[in-house]
Amino acid sequence: MSAHDLSAPERGGLLREQTEQRASAPVVPAALAPAPDDDHTQHELLVHQIELRLQNEELNRKNLELEQARQEYEQLFDGAPVGYATLDETGLVLRANLTLCRMLEVERGQLLRRRLSTYMDSTDSRTFALFLRRMMTDPGRRRVDLWLQGAGGQRVAAQLEAEAVPGAPGQGWHCRLTLTDVTMQRAAQDEVLRLNTALEAQIEERTRHIRELNDELETFLYAAAHDLTTPLRHIRSFTAQLSAQMPEPTDEHLRCAANVEQATLHMEHQLRALLTVFRLGRSRMRFQPVDLTRVLHEVRKDLKPELRGREVALSTDGLPRVLGDSLALQLVFTHLLGNALKFSRPRPQARIQVGAQESEREWLLYVRDNGVGFNMRQKERLFGVFQRLHHNTEFEGLGVGLALVRRIVNRHGGRVWAEGKVDQGATFWFSLPKAPPAGAADAR
Repeated sequence: MSAHDLSAPERGGLLREQTEQRASAPVVPAALAPAPDDDHTQHELLVHQIELRLQNEELNRKNLELEQARQEYEQLFDGAPVGYATLDETGLVLRANLTLCRMLEVERGQLLRRRLSTYMDSTDSRTFALFLRRMMTDPGRRRVDLWLQGAGGQRVAAQLEAEAVPGAPGQGWHCRLTLTDVTMQRAAQDEVLRLNTALEAQIEERTRHIRELNDELETFLYAAAHDLTTPLRHIRSFTAQLSAQMPEPTDEHLRCAANVEQATLHMEHQLRALLTVFRLGRSRMRFQPVDLTRVLHEVRKDLKPELRGREVALSTDGLPRVLGDSLALQLVFTHLLGNALKFSRPRPQARIQVGAQESEREWLLYVRDNGVGFNMRQKERLFGVFQRLHHNTEFEGLGVGLALVRRIVNRHGGRVWAEGKVDQGATFWFSLPKAPPAGAADAR
């Protein structure tokens, strides 16, 4: 254990012991030794001299340690990767490290006793003055982002972290600052912001262009579908007249005429369904709170003919109030329940369940049945226009109902999907956001 690890009394005892050991050693020739009466006085003087010399050695060692510590502190202080400064209450720089001087492009002597706000523009200078005032009146760690203006014109984005500390006796509070150069980070953030702004503008432009193309395509298809209905009626009418005017029509003639009429009727139904899809896409929706329990009640009244003569167990599990268009949502449930009734027809008892699940941002609603189901590898075809997974001889339909469901749900800002297994039933899901979609009309 070294001497400086001991307590003050222990060090004093050790010093006295070392002094006595040195004093007991002969330091003068025997011929020149003092008289016996002077032995005690001479011994005490010798002890005192040795004690002073030891204290001086200890003081020199302490001074050397303090100097080494000071040099190490100065090296760490000046070599830190961030700027350090101490300010008085008025913002005068009392102390600063070399990193801060390099930030401001000045010598340390030029920076000391000057206000730090000298190296800021007028806006940031006012911000810093308010920041310093709050720091002094309500001590605590605070942070602010400012731009510093170097003496050579260099601009530095700095993040200041400060803390108020009491000064020496008789002095006010001081402010210790840490200044981190975040110029590169700010430049990177500005570049990301610029790229995002440019990307958003490109996306907006392309979205507008795609929307215009879709509008043109829908207008063309709407006009084509509308204009084709008249020729189809003419074909059916002329076919009937030809069949009636034949003197002796054969079975083959009658079969061909029947096929033509059936094909034209089917095409007319498809065109009417297509026009319905287009009209739905152009119609205006009124978004307001809708009680889905009441919607389902109206749908069940409309589906009474489908329920007649069948054993159907239809259950509902606490349907919520949602934000949407009441008539459009009624159409969604009409198609989904009609689908469930149609594809559960082969079952002795049809079981249909309508329910809802809540998440943080949306409602998840479903219609589940115990019908014939479908192969999940064909799920992408379910919601396409005129896409059908079963032949007309098995189940009637045009393949438009689920396409209408998807279009309505999309206009509500939601999504649709389905789950099922062959001969094990199916579940059709759709989501409705709790907040109205962007650009929704008459949202309440």
